[in-house]
Amino acid sequence: MSSILEMRHLRLVRAIADEGGVTRAAARLHLTQSAVSHQLTELEGRLGVLLFTRVRRQLKLTPAGGHLLEAARTMLTDLARVERELQHAGTRKRETFRIVVECFTAYHWLPPILAALATEYPYVDVRIALGATREPVAALLRGELELAVVSSPVRDRALVVQKLFSDEWTIIVAPDHPLASRPYVSAVELGREKVLTHEAPRADVERFRELMANERASVPRSANVPLTEALVELVKAKQGVGLVSRWAVAPHLARGEVVARRFTRKGLPETWSAVYRHDAATRFPLAHFAELLRALRP
Repeated sequence: MSSILEMRHLRLVRAIADEGGVTRAAARLHLTQSAVSHQLTELEGRLGVLLFTRVRRQLKLTPAGGHLLEAARTMLTDLARVERELQHAGTRKRETFRIVVECFTAYHWLPPILAALATEYPYVDVRIALGATREPVAALLRGELELAVVSSPVRDRALVVQKLFSDEWTIIVAPDHPLASRPYVSAVELGREKVLTHEAPRADVERFRELMANERASVPRSANVPLTEALVELVKAKQGVGLVSRWAVAPHLARGEVVARRFTRKGLPETWSAVYRHDAATRFPLAHFAELLRALRP
């Protein structure tokens, strides 16, 4: 069954309503007066209702005509917007938007953000810059990436810092590990374990060492594991305990693959922020990216 209404009908009704008559509407639509009159008669015949009545040599909308005009304005506006977006997307040069998370290789949060960005920014390709994991701020300043998610303090005036959410460094163990039954892991208890960790920011390393020294705890044996997924697998296999950010291993905790315990009674808090250069914000949706990530806070 063919549709009664077509886009030309919507434009016709809008033009007659805006111009108040057939003559001026015809000029606006680049049609003859008789063609406009014929199209209006045809449309009213298809619908079975009058859309306009003549009042003092002007065409006035009937209630049915007013309802159709309201819909016509909305649909034509939406159509014009979509046309502009498609034309813009077709002519705009594709841009590569490089991101990285400091220390960790955990990107479980990225797919929903990519899905949200794809609709509004189809010209942007997001790439993970793993080579900048250890020193993301320096990489930002060198122009090697566009946005970094960091827990280190950032004070460079060339960079925008948007706070995302609070987190903490936590101890992860296998579910049947003896420490899994503890409410928290003390510095002394950790000193007896082999600790698997990433190369943490200097400030966090200093806080950790100070805490161990204050508790007079032995410095634990440690091993640097650069990949977050590999670290979790080693913890599951009881090859050590992990010292990681809770957010970085959130999916594994939710599935019960490992158990997280606070490090010391007070914990070892940290704050994640999105960092990017002021000049890059004019080319990429960096602030929008940060807002989407903040909405996914653990």
